[in-house]
Amino acid sequence: MPNAPLSTQTLHALLSQRLDNQDFCMRIFHGRGKHYPGYERINIEWYPPYIFVQNFGDNLPIELNEALSTLFASHENITAVLVQSRQQPDFKTEILLSRTPVELPLIFDALLAEGLTCEVKLGANRNTGVFLDMRSGWHWVKEFSEGKRVLNLFSYTGVFSLFALSGGAIMAHNVDMAANVLKVGQRNHQINKLHDGLTAFYKRDILKSQRWFEGREPYDLIILDPPPYQKKAFRGWADYLKLLDYARVALADNGTLLCCFNNPQVSIDEFENDLREHFGDVKSLEVIERAQEIEELNAAHGLKLIALSP
Repeated sequence: MPNAPLSTQTLHALLSQRLDNQDFCMRIFHGRGKHYPGYERINIEWYPPYIFVQNFGDNLPIELNEALSTLFASHENITAVLVQSRQQPDFKTEILLSRTPVELPLIFDALLAEGLTCEVKLGANRNTGVFLDMRSGWHWVKEFSEGKRVLNLFSYTGVFSLFALSGGAIMAHNVDMAANVLKVGQRNHQINKLHDGLTAFYKRDILKSQRWFEGREPYDLIILDPPPYQKKAFRGWADYLKLLDYARVALADNGTLLCCFNNPQVSIDEFENDLREHFGDVKSLEVIERAQEIEELNAAHGLKLIALSP
């Protein structure tokens, strides 16, 4: 028999435990990992001081509505609870609870880690400006980056580069095909005072930039974080292989590729085997564990992070 959906009381206790003394942005409920029956279409994120519920289904479960109301009443540090309904291709963001008048979209600087902030937009579009399921990857990059030249591909708003530079990287170059997110990335580096002489931002269609890669000075760490699939921009595994080859050209001897892959239909073992098959013998390979709060019913699936030196 499948497990019963969490009760209102259990949901409240779980959310409250993760919210208590949490000053940084964090996904506090990863329903999309299918670990919690009945809530497979729900993610809940904490962008202090706002709770942001992402609903990929129809109406919120009654138990979740009640748990959110109780959570809001018991935590005065929550200014508002927002719910975004995400039924493709549309989305709609509404204010479920609020202590003060709130106008959407909310645009503010949110704390990612000690000393690091990022511009967040709640209600402006489907993405907030930061992907919180990548939290363990950020901290791995920070620990690994001292003295390194870093290239951040599909950089979005530049969060990986913020962690690299805060960890002592001597250079962080960001590449994305969208000018608007690169502008946000530039601002994020400026407000964190991590930009002078250390960063560069390139607007390029990465998969059409082979000569650009061939002309780069070698990087010690290259971060590959493409979308799983994006119409006309990224065709899944076929394009991932091309991306690996382009990155290899720009990689220094003994350099490292951080390979991110978020296709739930592919297991971590399959991803590792595919990487080994593509490169042949590799010098080293490390599987990076997801953050504890990113719970998956099948631990082998979901977001995959592998650092390898080909």
